[in-house]
Amino acid sequence: MPRVATGAGELVYEELGSGPPLLFISGTSFDRSMWGGQVAHFMGRYRCVTFDNRDVGESALASAAYTPRDMAADTLVLMDTLGLEHAHVVGHSLGGAVAQEIALAVPARVRSLVLVDTWARSDDYTRGTFRTWQRLRERCETREFLESATLFAVGHTFVNTVGLETLVGMYAGAPHPQNAHGFVRQVDADLAHDTGDRLGRITCPTLVIAGEEDTIFFREHHEMLAEGIAGARLVMLPKTGHMPPVESTDAFNRELERFLAAQG
Repeated sequence: MPRVATGAGELVYEELGSGPPLLFISGTSFDRSMWGGQVAHFMGRYRCVTFDNRDVGESALASAAYTPRDMAADTLVLMDTLGLEHAHVVGHSLGGAVAQEIALAVPARVRSLVLVDTWARSDDYTRGTFRTWQRLRERCETREFLESATLFAVGHTFVNTVGLETLVGMYAGAPHPQNAHGFVRQVDADLAHDTGDRLGRITCPTLVIAGEEDTIFFREHHEMLAEGIAGARLVMLPKTGHMPPVESTDAFNRELERFLAAQG
């Protein structure tokens, strides 16, 4: 896989298709493979770019703490390397925090913004959730942790349809499992995120899309984004948890396709 060197290490990336650039940014603990259903759908009309963030997948482990702003800088290095003057940017969870920072730092680089099950500012619930994840990762065996994390990662409809053991087995069998220290560092980046007072400075067309069964971020988190960004539209997907691109691939792709088509 091709790699790009950033100030913090190498990122592994992949690009498929041709057309307007469509850049996908993954959330906490997830590598670029989470976007497989989107790349397969859109690569016929878009240049789809996916990559592994710091501390995830095949990319380098970080040597120090970092924030979503630092991860945004990584992403901009990737865009520069690939010659992407601007792109449609889709960010999930922590990737959505990174996408917000890109749109704030260099508005001209973001043709449109899609924020997927993400947030602008943590409250006591989200901060407590993040810290609980860190304690679980530090104290539990990997499979125990994955079972706990899966109950947050996807909605109850998806768990009951696919089966908890099946999902845990899939995550446990990942070819490039995340290092425990890397997970804790990524959650520290979650804890550092706050764009609440800056949302009004995001001016690009924006879609906020989330699952109604998300138990990490709730409707009020998504409404804060949609109300804080001028012209943003909020779409809530039924019977879907924190991972719409995976849990409700067809519905998610339809909403994304409709939004992208409106950008011309």
